[in-house]
Amino acid sequence: MARTVLALAALVAMVPAARAGDPAPEGVTTAAASAPVEDLPAAYLEKSVGAKSARDRFALGLWCREKGLLPESTAQFREAVRIDPDLEGAREALGDRRVDGRWVPAAESMESKGLVAFDGRWVLPEEKEILAAPAEERARLSREGDRARKLLESMASGDVRQALLAREAMAGVDARAKLAPLCFGLRVKDKGVRLFAAQELGRLKDRRALKPLVARALRDPDPEVRAACVDAAKAFADPGLMAPFARAFTTAESPTTRAAAAEGMGRVGNIRGVAILVYSLEAHGGGPRTYIYTANQLSFVQDFDVEVAQTAFIADPQIGILQDGIVLDVRVVSSEWYSTQVERTAIMGALHELTGAAPGNDAASWKKWMQENRDKLAPKK
Repeated sequence: MARTVLALAALVAMVPAARAGDPAPEGVTTAAASAPVEDLPAAYLEKSVGAKSARDRFALGLWCREKGLLPESTAQFREAVRIDPDLEGAREALGDRRVDGRWVPAAESMESKGLVAFDGRWVLPEEKEILAAPAEERARLSREGDRARKLLESMASGDVRQALLAREAMAGVDARAKLAPLCFGLRVKDKGVRLFAAQELGRLKDRRALKPLVARALRDPDPEVRAACVDAAKAFADPGLMAPFARAFTTAESPTTRAAAAEGMGRVGNIRGVAILVYSLEAHGGGPRTYIYTANQLSFVQDFDVEVAQTAFIADPQIGILQDGIVLDVRVVSSEWYSTQVERTAIMGALHELTGAAPGNDAASWKKWMQENRDKLAPKK
């Protein structure tokens, strides 16, 4: 038996291993040979004939994308949109976006935001100008940026004369190289530098500075700097400028940020902010209602229950109780002093700045004012 096993092992060793691509021996079926190869054109044709509705076309487009049939996929998405122009999945698959309640191509959507196409991506015109510049020009702008940073450091040095000279020299720096240094200047300790950076960014009107300006308008500890940041952001004339302030006012956890957001909404001057501020007064400082009962209780022996049992004499006292007190209806006004005082003051200030009115310091007065002045609150077309 052992000799037979050895002989078979030697015979197997003499047989060369099959190489990839070699035909299988006659009568032998391999797993690879048995697996059918999918005929994609035929499968696509069969599925296309059965696709009738917009959702069928959309599903077929997804199948084509999965199989790598990208031109066919785009064609199916376009057919789905032709059948149902509001089919959101197909619109998004084509890259379309909603603008003012209507679907527009991605390119038109980006252009409506002020972006331009460059090197396969969408950038601001200012970015394209720098990215498309020759290497020598980019190197020069880099040197100009370093110069601007050094001038800002001189402004923050504490030397009045040196700071004045640095301000004058900053006028000679190429405007395209000032953005990054000035945005950094919004966060330095020196208040004068922060004010200068905000005012200069507003003068340059480079749209890349809009987000840093709004961020500092919400978080800078100094009210004068916050106001300067809002004024600089207004210089861009962006119709959606109120949105980040309204979002921070309604969602921020910090009462400091909410107060700054209310101030910003008032300074932006968008009349739509009135409704947000007024409705916030109803819930501002609110809390659950409860009752407090304070009482005095006096106990005394008013009588005895007497019982004679054999040789024992039992007298159980009857205890009387007198009570007097008062019930107070209590409502929690606020859980912290800052939220009650400072934030409410900011809301009132913003409302007065937006409307020029002063009907009172409570929500009811402002709601009544809103009802009487609905025509003033309607956005101008």
